[in-house]
Amino acid sequence: MSLPKTPSTPLNSTSTSESKKLKVSVAKEGTRGLPELKEKKNMVDRSKLLPTSLQNEFIPKEVLLSLTYAANAGPCPENLLPPKKIKTPKGTLPRLVDHVWHHPVRRNKFKYLIDHPVSLTGAGRDISFLYDVTYAKGQTREKAVCPPHLARSLQSHDGVIVPHKPKTLTDTLIPEEFHIVSSTGVSGLECYDDKYTTLLTDSENRLLLFPSMKPNKRVEVAQLNDVMDTMLERAGVENQEYTGPTKMHKLLHILKKEQTIYNMIFHELIRQVSVDCADRGELLSKVRERYVQMLDQIARQMIDFYKDLVTQRVMDQRILEELYNFKHVIEELTRELCLVRAHDVKLTKETEKAHKDLAQALLNAEKNAKIVEEYHDLYTLQRERMENDMKKLVAERDIWSSATYELALKVIERNRVILARRLYLNEKGWNKYTKHFIILLSNKDTEDLALLQKLTQKWRNLVNKLKQEVEQMEESTSETLKIVKDGLIKWQEFFNEKDILSPNKGNIFNSVLLDFKQWQKILNEKKEEFTGDVLLSKYDTLKIIKHLQENWADIGLGIFNRHKSLEGEMPSERQYMEEIIKNIQKLYKEYEIRINGDNGYSKILPSLISSLDFCSFKLENLEFPDTPLEEWQEIDEKINEMKSHLDILLNLTGIVPQHIDVDSVSVLQAYIFNMIQQWLLKIGNEINNGNIELQHHMDELHISMIQWMVNLLILMIPNFTDQDCLLKLEEESAEKHDIGVARLELDAIELTRKLYQYSSYLSSCCKGMVTAMALSKSTNSHKNATEDLYEVDKLKKECYEWINTCSCLLSNIKGRKITLLTYEEIERLLEEEAVKEFIEPEIDESFKEDEEESKEDRKLQEENKERAEEQPSTSTEKEKLIRFIGEDENVHSKPLFETDVLSSWRESAKQGTLAQKYLEAMAVIEHMQEKLLEVENRARQAEEKFEDAYEKLHHTLIKNKDLEELVMTSRKESKEEKENQDEREVKEEEEQQEEEEVRSAENSSKSPKKGH
Repeated sequence: MSLPKTPSTPLNSTSTSESKKLKVSVAKEGTRGLPELKEKKNMVDRSKLLPTSLQNEFIPKEVLLSLTYAANAGPCPENLLPPKKIKTPKGTLPRLVDHVWHHPVRRNKFKYLIDHPVSLTGAGRDISFLYDVTYAKGQTREKAVCPPHLARSLQSHDGVIVPHKPKTLTDTLIPEEFHIVSSTGVSGLECYDDKYTTLLTDSENRLLLFPSMKPNKRVEVAQLNDVMDTMLERAGVENQEYTGPTKMHKLLHILKKEQTIYNMIFHELIRQVSVDCADRGELLSKVRERYVQMLDQIARQMIDFYKDLVTQRVMDQRILEELYNFKHVIEELTRELCLVRAHDVKLTKETEKAHKDLAQALLNAEKNAKIVEEYHDLYTLQRERMENDMKKLVAERDIWSSATYELALKVIERNRVILARRLYLNEKGWNKYTKHFIILLSNKDTEDLALLQKLTQKWRNLVNKLKQEVEQMEESTSETLKIVKDGLIKWQEFFNEKDILSPNKGNIFNSVLLDFKQWQKILNEKKEEFTGDVLLSKYDTLKIIKHLQENWADIGLGIFNRHKSLEGEMPSERQYMEEIIKNIQKLYKEYEIRINGDNGYSKILPSLISSLDFCSFKLENLEFPDTPLEEWQEIDEKINEMKSHLDILLNLTGIVPQHIDVDSVSVLQAYIFNMIQQWLLKIGNEINNGNIELQHHMDELHISMIQWMVNLLILMIPNFTDQDCLLKLEEESAEKHDIGVARLELDAIELTRKLYQYSSYLSSCCKGMVTAMALSKSTNSHKNATEDLYEVDKLKKECYEWINTCSCLLSNIKGRKITLLTYEEIERLLEEEAVKEFIEPEIDESFKEDEEESKEDRKLQEENKERAEEQPSTSTEKEKLIRFIGEDENVHSKPLFETDVLSSWRESAKQGTLAQKYLEAMAVIEHMQEKLLEVENRARQAEEKFEDAYEKLHHTLIKNKDLEELVMTSRKESKEEKENQDEREVKEEEEQQEEEEVRSAENSSKSPKKGH
């Protein structure tokens, strides 16, 4: 609040005339303050003279100005920043400045008058810092004790009741009881020396004045006394009307009012005294300062006392709060204790009931235990009886089995059924090898499936990584293109809106040129990403992914080759895998297009860079005053062209051209991953089902082979009938025998086909697997590396021998040659061994016709033998016999000097009556016999040579092992010797270094002696 600007008054006007014009009645002021006095002075009609009674009550102008000129001095209360000082213009003050203030020496003497100006705004030397802010929300909290909040709730944490205080946000981190309010001080008056005068520095247009140094009168002192009494009286009335929130509020209100009055009156008294005697005024000012210092000390002591009081009050409040909280906690605990007691009573009743139930259950358990003991005794008795019966049955079984064995030997010797035993052994061996290879196949499938899952997961991780890299590259490229596009649009709009042909655009064109060059550099870097090392690294990653995909595809193909159907068809998962591979090839193609920029980047980026280069060249060569409009239009067209190219590139980000029939990468990749997951599940199911089916077929063949062998034995052993048996029964048994033989032949043909098909299928499934295992074992120098390969051959041999034995037995029963397998089937089953097996059957076929013709001769010879047997023998010499193994592997005997079958042919050949074809056959037979003898001799010699070579090889292997051990020991010794030599050399070098150091030290010690 500033003083009203009034025109300056002449200096020669007396104080009485000024007082008559400016006096205002003090009695009519009411309860208003001192500032209202200066408001009323403008309301007096100056044209009329006042009565004498009122003239004596008016305040002189000098006193009024002294009281009010510095009333608002000080900093602005609204902001605490340094006040903005403004020089007071000349000619605007209500009165002229006294001459004493123009001289620095004299002004310094009266400095105490301007150092402590008075203020009516509440600022000054008071004790308002003792004001305690304990008034909040219209309630007095000075003496109130904090009761327990109703909003507080008691919450239980792990069985402990904890009071919970509601949390609120505060405006300050300082607690309420420590809030202190104190008024700011009053700054002194600042002056500056102007030409021929001295003026005060004004603050916020307040028109500050120096204190008046005119002589005083007794009337002014009396009027000042009346003003002080009136102001004190008015302050007392206001204080009675004021009701603050606390006693401290009221006390400080009174002190501030009175202190303001005393400060103003005391300041005026010092001024009046200083006019008459400057030393007396200075002394009075010092007394005033000392008095203020004493009040400050008292205030500081009061602060300490007040702090103790506030601390004690806070502690009392906190203690009372804790007491209230403790009381509520005790109430809550008491309530919970009652609940616990009630719950305890309930649990006691339940435990009593449970105890009764448990006692009843124990009684029932004892009864049941007795029953169980009785049952146990009965069970033990029954078990002992059954064990005795089992022992008897086992003994009887052993007796009957031994008797059966003896009878079987006799039956075999009598009926010559050696081939049946061989049939059983072949079936047993075939069953053993089949089980072994089924287990081996199952283990290999499990390993391959685990490896397949691992490789597919690794492939998916690599594909995801490649996808992230490509997407990051495309995102960075699209961001760069957006930056370039935004920059082009910005500069184009700028040039279109403003006059670009003005000559003061040089700086702007420099910035445009820098932007164009920067964009050109960035686009060149992005262009290099589609060529060079970055492209090669992406292609290398794609090659690794392709190689990994080929690996797991080969593993899957190997699994499918091992799990073909019996007809040789591939499983349906093979087609599913081919579909997956087709989709993967599409994915590879799309990635290649996106990596090398064939989707448009590699074509559009160079043209975009060339357009930027063209614009940069044009901007560099522009001359602003002479630039034609056509060049600007050309640059604008280039910018529009670049914008269209940028839009095309932004639309091509993450996709391929529309003419290529490829789905989006994310959709296609997710579809492929899902297909691979389903494919792995299908392969697992196929492996389990295939192994179960193989085991099921093996069990069926095993039972069928045993059943056929039992039926064969029953038919091979002849039926012995008594002499009293009816002929009708013999005819029926012969008919049954023929039916059984026919049925046996049909079963043998069907079983042979199944056995051949199953064995060929199993060997084809396992051959590649076993070969790979043998190679891996041989590379690791594993013993018996080819054992599984031999077992595959044994499986096929057991199958062929069983079929061959079966055909021999059927041939003996039927009396004619029966072939269950063709030559091609045997060749497919045994490969090279089938030729050796078919040498004898071919020879037999060539002599079938000869045997038919010689049947008559055999009949004649048999008739002669029967006649000879009928006639009594007179010779005592026994006929010499020779034993040989027949085709059925039974031992047969024949006379040593048996009549030659071909004797009739030789006799007829000598006589020249034998046909030409028989002569050729005899020549072939004799030639074959000679060749056979030669082959036998060669085979014996080869066996002997093989045994010698094997022994030599064995000895050489032993020698090689010994030599390897010697070489290893010699290498170890040489290494140890080298290490020892190295250690010796190191020690020798260290010793030489020590000797050199000693010599150098001796030389250094000798050199100073020589100097002396």
